[in-house]
Amino acid sequence: MNEDTPYASEEAAWDAYATKERTQIWARGPERFHFTQWTLFPAHGPGVELIPCGPGTSVLDLGFGACANLAHLASRGGRAIGVDVSRAQVDAARAAHGDRLELHHDTAERFLTRCREHFDAVVSVFGAVWFCDPEVLLPLILDRLKPGGVLMFSHRPPEDGEHGRTPHTDVLPAHRWSYAPGEWLDFLAAAGFTEEEAWTVPPPPTKEGLPGTVIVRGRRPS
Repeated sequence: MNEDTPYASEEAAWDAYATKERTQIWARGPERFHFTQWTLFPAHGPGVELIPCGPGTSVLDLGFGACANLAHLASRGGRAIGVDVSRAQVDAARAAHGDRLELHHDTAERFLTRCREHFDAVVSVFGAVWFCDPEVLLPLILDRLKPGGVLMFSHRPPEDGEHGRTPHTDVLPAHRWSYAPGEWLDFLAAAGFTEEEAWTVPPPPTKEGLPGTVIVRGRRPS
């Protein structure tokens, strides 16, 4: 992404982010699902063991980006459904993975409002949950989970002085909603989730100095 040139829309900015080189590297996918940044920390942190997936399940990924995690979910035998605001990333994922994935070009809020399906899990790895107002998005997610279904998402920890709605960059017309783990617990409870958990995974010792990952998990009441 060119950090010197303002973008006309959020979609245009994410299209620019989905460069050919990045898509070619990421579309191959990791050997496991990562809630942390797998390109920086391979095989580090929790994965699919914390969400229902596999044959007979359906998992929705909000803001799937280069699609590596969603492709891994499909390889486990369940339905893998993805939503992304970038047409370029949707097209690249379809070219790389064909019909194995169910992909939608849309915003998270609009897709969830229109959707009538219920999912076993909703995930978002540095994705749409980080870029949407939680007071709006979390109730929409809860409505689309099956009873007992799980929401699990991750993002970079807030930087010094960063809290709540903050600009993603000076030139990208998008904002992050960055909160500490304890604050996410309050948002989950207010939206109606149960069994709320939130914690920070530090980088591995060999990557000391790099940012860790905030991971948040909640369940729809059965």
